[in-house]
Amino acid sequence: MHLTALACAVAVVTDGFDDGASAEAAHDVRFDDRYDLDGDLNTAGRTGPSSLDEVLRAPVRALAPVTPAPVEPALDEPAQVAADRAQVEQFLPHQCVHGVDEQRPRLTRNEQKRTYDVLAHVVKRLKASDDFLKLLQLVASRESSLQQGLVHRLSPDLEASQQAWRKTAKLYEGNPHHAEHEHWQTYGLFGMNSNYFTQVWDNQADPRVLCDAIVDILVYRRAVARVIRKAGTAIECTDAAGRTYQHTTRATWESVHRAVSGGKMCPSKSENVAAIMGKYFRGRAAKFGLDPDKPVTLKMLGVEPAKGLDGAAWADQEAIVMGLWAELEAEWAEHPPDEPEPVKIARTGV
Repeated sequence: MHLTALACAVAVVTDGFDDGASAEAAHDVRFDDRYDLDGDLNTAGRTGPSSLDEVLRAPVRALAPVTPAPVEPALDEPAQVAADRAQVEQFLPHQCVHGVDEQRPRLTRNEQKRTYDVLAHVVKRLKASDDFLKLLQLVASRESSLQQGLVHRLSPDLEASQQAWRKTAKLYEGNPHHAEHEHWQTYGLFGMNSNYFTQVWDNQADPRVLCDAIVDILVYRRAVARVIRKAGTAIECTDAAGRTYQHTTRATWESVHRAVSGGKMCPSKSENVAAIMGKYFRGRAAKFGLDPDKPVTLKMLGVEPAKGLDGAAWADQEAIVMGLWAELEAEWAEHPPDEPEPVKIARTGV
């Protein structure tokens, strides 16, 4: 699928940061970094031949006259875009488990176990590091208590979503949900504000796609990858007095989490707030065995898989998501993760 024409990776920068709040910006997060670190993620999973030998097979003598195959006329660009969009609309992500005006469903240990399975399976298929898995577990535990498909309904989340919708409207012109402000909420395992993170997936997508846990993981990984690529370079920041200055940061687990969750790489304008938020993150990181000061590289994030366990190629990002879910469902069918009696547990966050 040629979805590049549909994708729009526009820089969105916010000044707010709250380590405990939902993620608020993607910071010019671009698409697939598998081939050229700034490529288009909507081509995820596509590979091309490296030489003509891979395209042209050895000639074979025909034993009978061969009827020429009919040649399909090439689609013009609008038709190609429409064809691509039709294919994407066949994608069936996991849905939100409640609406913005509804209470979240009860949370059980069985669901948390399944979420751990999802995180572990996707990280394994990414061939990412154990530390990246720990970060995902840490953030999901904090933001959603490991409950999938959530619409985040705390007042700060609802207010941030509404404000972001007003700021980012131009990014999603042409999106079928563009004018449906109630659809542009904060969603999913990692509490991602859809106004900023939908574009990391596809700026023409239903923002509620972020209720799908596997989409969440892929989007979060892409956001972290973008932060890592920008770390080590001078970025322009503004201090509390409005003066601009150049700032360079290192990519550590603490700094990439802060940038993705808070939407900025610049130092906080409030040292007290920064110190408190840093203390909270370090405390949670210690519980998960994650060293917050450890340098992070792109290699630690792995790469999005281009094919299934059976060797079948996955043509695009939608196929990746559906393929990974199929693998999990097959594993659960053989080894059910659920206990006989689901147990209701206390929940935090959201």
